[in-house]
Amino acid sequence: METSFSARCLVGALLLTLSCVAQEILHAPESTTIFLNQSAVFTCETNGGITSWRVNGTQREILLPEIRSDLVVSESTTPEGTTVHTLTILARAQYNGTRVQCVSGIFGGPLVEGDNATLTIQGPLSAVAGLSVISNASSVTISWSAPLSLNVTGVDPDIWYSVLIYNVTDENYPTAILCTDCINITETHYTFTPDYLSPCHVYNFSVIPLNGAGQGESSPNITIGKPTFTRSHIKAVCDAAEVTYEHTERINVYILHGVSDMDVKNISLSSNRRVSTYTLSANKNFSIFFEVFTAAGPVNVSHDTFTTYDVQSLSVEEEGGGVLVRGEFMRGSRAAGCLVVLQGPPSSPDMFRALLRTQSQDTVSTVPVPPSTYTVYGYDLEENGLPNTMPAVVLENQILVNSDADSVKPSIYLKGASISRRGSTVVIDCEFSEVYPEASCVLVYREYGSPLLTVVDIPQLFDFPVSITVDSSPENYTFALFWKNGAMSLDEEPLVYTKFSDSVVAISIGGFIQHQS
Repeated sequence: METSFSARCLVGALLLTLSCVAQEILHAPESTTIFLNQSAVFTCETNGGITSWRVNGTQREILLPEIRSDLVVSESTTPEGTTVHTLTILARAQYNGTRVQCVSGIFGGPLVEGDNATLTIQGPLSAVAGLSVISNASSVTISWSAPLSLNVTGVDPDIWYSVLIYNVTDENYPTAILCTDCINITETHYTFTPDYLSPCHVYNFSVIPLNGAGQGESSPNITIGKPTFTRSHIKAVCDAAEVTYEHTERINVYILHGVSDMDVKNISLSSNRRVSTYTLSANKNFSIFFEVFTAAGPVNVSHDTFTTYDVQSLSVEEEGGGVLVRGEFMRGSRAAGCLVVLQGPPSSPDMFRALLRTQSQDTVSTVPVPPSTYTVYGYDLEENGLPNTMPAVVLENQILVNSDADSVKPSIYLKGASISRRGSTVVIDCEFSEVYPEASCVLVYREYGSPLLTVVDIPQLFDFPVSITVDSSPENYTFALFWKNGAMSLDEEPLVYTKFSDSVVAISIGGFIQHQS
């Protein structure tokens, strides 16, 4: 065969005056693994001649047009005079396992065939396996097993994971929880601490794997029901509306202090531990303070606080003649918002503003107030739009305002509204601009220095004016009147507010009456 080839070369040299070199494939294409929808590049280097590509044993030129469009060929010449042929394949799912072969030859000579190279495509990952949860006294750990990966990047790991969390305490309203620390993690586990997960709540967890092909399949949910965390030697376990303290050592002396707004349901003593269970009522703040003594001596004091209000905290700061107030709500809360009351000096009326929530976000509002130092009260606005009677948060003397601003704006739904006084009786009058069958005027009032807020919802169909009798002299109260449309929440600003004194002047503001001394 070599003799025949040499003879042909001699003939070709005489005819074409060209030097004759045996055809070679210097570098054959190599198998490659890439992610779905990326481009796989195969190269074949030859010493000249004519080179073509076979795909799964078929010449590229005779493949179907729709397949040929995904297979792009090109070539270039190196400084050494060799030729590099390139076949680029768009990595569609149907090309997984495709065999690629480089074939080369010269006129009159034999074909030289390179070895087959294989295209392997890594698509989106399947769901993780073995999802499990381990809960101990100080943390909750979610673990799983990695799905099968082809390790396209050549590094370990080439998979990332995101843990999804939903608060499903109310199964009808699951709430997604944003966890920035558990997105795109590389380990096959994640640990949550007591600062992140709340007792008394039920959580669903799932894990999504990600690679260069994108997001993989989400795992089935795994549920954590009301996790248990230990504080000192006392374990707090939330069960429905109850908190149980279970002591981990034999208790000789047990002292319970500072139980506020709490009903002791039962206290029992066994041979080696004491268990006490308390009922947590809705819309209350709780504080439990323990001193326990064991045979070895005193145990560290435990001071636990709980709240069953929706408003978790308020932040306030002065802003341009007013107070910028931000309300922060418990995760999973469906409260309509927060009614903020700013209490100034005894001679001044309280200032009211409803912070209305949208799409379960925290709320921010600026309340115009006269210069003074204020104590700030925050009341839950329930799903019906009415405020709770006791404050969720009280910030004592938290804000000092130095510049003045106006308040009280009219509503397009009413022609007028007023709060007046007849002796010891307070008279409320609302004149609606149209008939709104579910509309109402909402009167809220509170005695100076008292956290108790009284709420009176007065539907439009009532016969106005309406008389209200308070427990003590009206001069001790601030009264505010809001507009409310059915199940919707209050207007952000009151229609009118007043604090009575022995001399009262009626001031008309846009058709509304505000009474000031």
